[in-house]
Amino acid sequence: MHDMLTGGELDYLTGDYLAELTMLILARDRAKNPDRGYAKTFLTQLEQSLGLALDKGVKIVANAGGLNPAGLATAVRALAERLGLDVNVAHVEGDDLVGRASELGLGTPLAANAYLGAWGIVECLNSGADIVVTGRVTDASVIVGPAAAHFGWSRTDYDALAGPSPPAT
Repeated sequence: MHDMLTGGELDYLTGDYLAELTMLILARDRAKNPDRGYAKTFLTQLEQSLGLALDKGVKIVANAGGLNPAGLATAVRALAERLGLDVNVAHVEGDDLVGRASELGLGTPLAANAYLGAWGIVECLNSGADIVVTGRVTDASVIVGPAAAHFGWSRTDYDALAGPSPPAT
């Protein structure tokens, strides 16, 4: 994160922290402690970079919230307070389906998540967030969301929205 902030001019720094295996690890972590379930490495990276990001006016968007985006947002606020930094933190939730598992016929899974899109991120950024953390969103959403907020795109600006989408790997 620090290298990216010092390597050139940025408006947004985005990160994808949630591989499928990571989701399993986070589910086990949350099962042991309900306050966990997010990517702790994000906090470590942010501790080294938050001041620089704020100084440069770079907004950060990451899906590091995993199974507990509200918990990560709280941890980010605590980190910023400890560092003496004033930061607006927002989170996107709604992807966690564990509470609806029986209704959906899923049995009793350790985790069940839906992929959300970019519009929650857009709303957070348009509301003044410096940092947005999400749970499970599509890979493209951490890129499309900041672009849509920055350029004022609507949900029906299909050609524009297709532009910032990352290639499939």
